[in-house]
Amino acid sequence: MPQAEPRKPTILIADDDRSAQEILENLLVNRGYKVICARDGREALSLVSADTIDLCVLDIDMPHMSGIDLCQHIKNDKKTQFIPVIMVTGLAPEQEKIRALETGCDDFITKPVQAAELLARLKSLLHLKAMTDALEDAESILFTLARTIEAKDRYTLGHADRVARFAVSLGRELGYPEEKLELLHKGGILHDIGKLGVPDAILQKEAALDKEEWETMRKHPVMGFEICQRLKGIKEIIPIIRNHHERLDGTGYPDGLKAANIMDTVRIVSIVDIYDALTTRRSYKVAFSQEKAFQMMKEEVERGWWDKTILKVWEGMIKKKKVE
Repeated sequence: MPQAEPRKPTILIADDDRSAQEILENLLVNRGYKVICARDGREALSLVSADTIDLCVLDIDMPHMSGIDLCQHIKNDKKTQFIPVIMVTGLAPEQEKIRALETGCDDFITKPVQAAELLARLKSLLHLKAMTDALEDAESILFTLARTIEAKDRYTLGHADRVARFAVSLGRELGYPEEKLELLHKGGILHDIGKLGVPDAILQKEAALDKEEWETMRKHPVMGFEICQRLKGIKEIIPIIRNHHERLDGTGYPDGLKAANIMDTVRIVSIVDIYDALTTRRSYKVAFSQEKAFQMMKEEVERGWWDKTILKVWEGMIKKKKVE
């Protein structure tokens, strides 16, 4: 059976100078790339949004929208922020280079463009883009696996998504920036990923776990850490995965951390994780009311387990129905 041909990288060239655009287009097509062309920044932006673009070559001086403004749009949009951008100009190279780099562009070339220089830089940036895509694919696989854990038990279905949503809502109420809210979202989805290593018989048992089963269950934060630790793209959420069962007084697991060593993002995920577990039905328990859940968690705060301030904010949000 014949193998499918490898996908050609798609390069967007945006330049209002038609002759310059044709030179670049012919160069790249002859080197095996797929090329899409735009005459101005506005047209280029629509192409970036609508098509699968692997790299952009943008002229700085274009009508309707400059290359600098276009680059800012690309780098500020989560869907396109990792697309490499090479800026090209024939005007005041040093001054334009500073402006271009400030927008977040990945490289800069002056006109007239030297073919060897452009091809070398393009090849390097496409290689980095491929590695970034691979990391994103690995993250997507992990998110899918995290949800398959829940699918094994109808009582836990949706737990990871709720924890992620609750954590983001709570973080936003606490005034966290978007970057930190993104960590809370990913951490909420993946906090129980280590349960991939826990037998289904334990996960779905409709009774209290015995000592041996409980010891196996307690290993899931470490197993989650081992699954995710090599993914550099999510290294900042590793503490959430490993430490979401730690307690401020040091009686949690797996490391017995105390308050000073438990990050605020971990404390947030821990509280919403427990709240969701208490207020939803599980194979071994009924769903408790909100009032009962907060009563139990306040008692645990008094024992020194959870962050009192964060719990108070969370309770206020639930009572005021401010949760997204």
